[in-house]
Amino acid sequence: MARFRPHRMYPGALLAQESCTYQAMTELLGRLSGDLVVLIHSDRDCANVLPKTRGRIRSHHPYKFLCTNLTEDEMVTGQGNRKLRRSIELVHEQWHPELIVVLSTCPTVMIGDNIKNVTSKASRELGVRAVAQITHGLKPKSPAEVVDVLYCTLAAAAEKGDASRQRRLNLVGISLDRDERAEFEAIAGAMGLELNAVIDERAGTSDFLSLGDAAYNVHPGPNMLIEFDQQCADRLDQQAIEVPLPFGVAATDALWRRIAQATGVPDDLLERAIAAPRKGAQAAMDGFRQRMAGRIKAARRPLKLAYNIGSVRSYDLRRIALEELGELPWLQEMGFDCKLFIQGPQHAANWDRVGAVLNDLDVDLEFVLFPDPGGLVHFLKPGEFNLFYGARFLRDQLTQVNLPLLHHRAPRLGYGTVASNVDLVEQAMSDDFYRHFEAQVTSSGDTEQLHDMLAQGKGKATNAGKTP
Repeated sequence: MARFRPHRMYPGALLAQESCTYQAMTELLGRLSGDLVVLIHSDRDCANVLPKTRGRIRSHHPYKFLCTNLTEDEMVTGQGNRKLRRSIELVHEQWHPELIVVLSTCPTVMIGDNIKNVTSKASRELGVRAVAQITHGLKPKSPAEVVDVLYCTLAAAAEKGDASRQRRLNLVGISLDRDERAEFEAIAGAMGLELNAVIDERAGTSDFLSLGDAAYNVHPGPNMLIEFDQQCADRLDQQAIEVPLPFGVAATDALWRRIAQATGVPDDLLERAIAAPRKGAQAAMDGFRQRMAGRIKAARRPLKLAYNIGSVRSYDLRRIALEELGELPWLQEMGFDCKLFIQGPQHAANWDRVGAVLNDLDVDLEFVLFPDPGGLVHFLKPGEFNLFYGARFLRDQLTQVNLPLLHHRAPRLGYGTVASNVDLVEQAMSDDFYRHFEAQVTSSGDTEQLHDMLAQGKGKATNAGKTP
């Protein structure tokens, strides 16, 4: 029988793909800018995972990743801790980095090297900023836990700021482009607040070190950054503000209401701050629903959307927050009747687990589990949906049933982007490419048999025990 997550899982992003914490941390640290050196306490073979990480490695020094290069003899004879200490000394002597991060791997975890004690002692005695984290592939973890571990590791080097921080916010795990950030700063400023730092995949060492200069950490929730919140509360006296991802009008309203409530901003000041940008966003949303009214009436059914989860491994909290359902309220606000298409094993225990996860989030929607991307087409009926929201690489499956795709990284955040998000949806639904071909399934599999199976026992969050 196939093994599937027998261990106790960290809440948050449970429907996403699991990962090795060491591989994930090296991938995320590789993108981090700033004066940072990562010291891998390992044999050199484990360090070879680095070329497999995605994207360009941002390095302030000639090398960003260094390895203690333990030999078999050194592991067996217990020389690992001494070699790690000497490695930290050499990095400090040669480059004097602003921060040294030490990571472990499977072999050094198994032999019991205490990298946290060695690193902490070296930091005190040498007067360097150095932090350590236990990472390995012996127990896969959810992407949400990996990000939590990373943020805790980097935030451990931050210090509490002065009294001026009381009206400052850190935005954690919500990436912003230039226009999105400008809107956030403008509304926050109108409320008497200031954005201190944005902590995301593109953050730098200096952003993490300045965390303590704000009194609040705003991040997606619930069930995200659990250890980070506790650490920041204990060390930096910070308050966490859990918010929805601000896709659409209602979710953006909710984000600013929660920030206002937590920071003591009066309701009238909040309403004045959001009034102008909200007016245009609501007009764009209402316009879309009015334009779709005729289409809905002619079809005698609501707009139907297939919503994809779990097909791409990601450590971006903007993508994985709320079990990758952060955009769902926006699509429902637009008038779509949504059905979830979740990539994952199809055995009974996983159907029950998925249903339980959705119930915890109060998501009462029909869902389907499909085992691999190449077989998605067999779970889709031609003409059943108006739009598919999900990963771009699934397009080849969708074209076989003439189903338009909206890439899940295309929509943007805030009031000012509602109109452009509406345009994305309408453009995808009116794509002429899909009008000129008849649906024709070409990949292997018995589509009719799968449809019969699903009809006998459709997944529903409120029926977590039902299996097809």
